[in-house]
Amino acid sequence: QNYLSDQNYVLKIVNCLRGETGKDDCPTKLTQIDDGARVVELGPGAGALSRVLVERYPKMLAIELDGRAVDLLADSLPGLTVLKSDVLQVDYRAIAELRGGPLVIVGNLPYYITSQILFSFLDCAPAVRRGCVTMQWEVAQRLVAKPRTKDYGILSVVFQLYCKP
Repeated sequence: QNYLSDQNYVLKIVNCLRGETGKDDCPTKLTQIDDGARVVELGPGAGALSRVLVERYPKMLAIELDGRAVDLLADSLPGLTVLKSDVLQVDYRAIAELRGGPLVIVGNLPYYITSQILFSFLDCAPAVRRGCVTMQWEVAQRLVAKPRTKDYGILSVVFQLYCKP
């Protein structure tokens, strides 16, 4: 797992979440996220992204499995709500219901479970409205691959069918 440390990338992710990239084609453009009750950060780690997100979205939720990171976040960002859980085991439908509607997902996904995380969102598609995530280049290439190319596969087919990667 690589942790975000470059503040420029942190701001790009946060700005893309709101559609403030300066580009008209931002696939995650949202005009109104309000207080962030439906914003969910996956695997915040030490909180590089969380620090900026919680300022804009004070009612956001973070999901973190590592107990040390959960403790660190509790100390450094006491206003942040953190659910100690495996992102692959979370009931996103229940969270969406509790938080008032479809979720907006944000995070820096770990390479070794990126595909599983993405597929888990398809399993509960009505509960996840949008996602703004970073991932390894090779996984992103598979998401947007064209038919009859070496990167084209099940990830390409499913995500191009159900969403705009």
